[in-house]
Amino acid sequence: MKSTVLRKIVSIVMCFSLLGLAGCVNDKPVDSQPESTSSTTTTTTTTTTTTTTTTTTTTTTTTTTEKSETEASSTTTKPSTTTTTRNPRDEDPNVEKLVALTFDDGPYAPVTDKILDTLAKHGAKATFFVVGDRIDRYQSTVKRASALGCEIASHTWSHKNLTKLTAAQMAEEVNKSVNKIESITGKKVTLVRPPEGGVNDSVKKNVPYPLIMWSVDSMDWKNRNVQKNYNAVMSAVFDGSIILMHDLYPQTADAVAKFVPELMAKGYKFVTVTELMQARGVSMQNGRKYSQARP
Repeated sequence: MKSTVLRKIVSIVMCFSLLGLAGCVNDKPVDSQPESTSSTTTTTTTTTTTTTTTTTTTTTTTTTTEKSETEASSTTTKPSTTTTTRNPRDEDPNVEKLVALTFDDGPYAPVTDKILDTLAKHGAKATFFVVGDRIDRYQSTVKRASALGCEIASHTWSHKNLTKLTAAQMAEEVNKSVNKIESITGKKVTLVRPPEGGVNDSVKKNVPYPLIMWSVDSMDWKNRNVQKNYNAVMSAVFDGSIILMHDLYPQTADAVAKFVPELMAKGYKFVTVTELMQARGVSMQNGRKYSQARP
């Protein structure tokens, strides 16, 4: 009897043990399935996100680059579309063009004489606006320029800015210079160039001569360089222009020797300021400014 009871108890214990093992075995696939699914899902999601991010980044970069290239292209193109309008006759060697070459602040024989050599060689003329208090030292140079057909005009007696002077002081500066020039050349002075280009209403009222300015400024006083002087004239000269230079610097004389024959080859004729105005039918008036005489 006891044996029977023990066997039953053992049988019951073994059944419970088997049931427990079965439950554990059945739990593993359940836990394993979600892990596998979760892992697959995470991988897929990560891949998609990475692809999207890469595409977006690429698009943004491309757009930015295109915009920069467009802006750079636009900036580069603008200056190239800007051109200087020139009269075709200025480049036509078959058309006679007139230009007045003028010199301030002299005379100074070492430079002025060299300029006169160039003018004489090519049959050209110029207008010299001389400073009165320099004339006595270089009388022979002034006489030579006048004899070559060049125009000798006043740049005042001592190169004072007329706008800063009284009427009486202006008269003294101009008249003293004019009288000295006429005594040396024997020719009447008809033009004045105000020092520093200084002109105001008082100057216009009290200087009884046409006031000659300029349309081409060589900046030779600043450049002191042959090539720069040459470039400044050649790039800006036009038919009827008045060129400003100074016969004090050796580089100026060398530049003149270079551009005079070249401009003559292009049909330019070098004349005095008075000849230029007469040829263009300009009747100059006292107290008025003149800087060019286009055809």
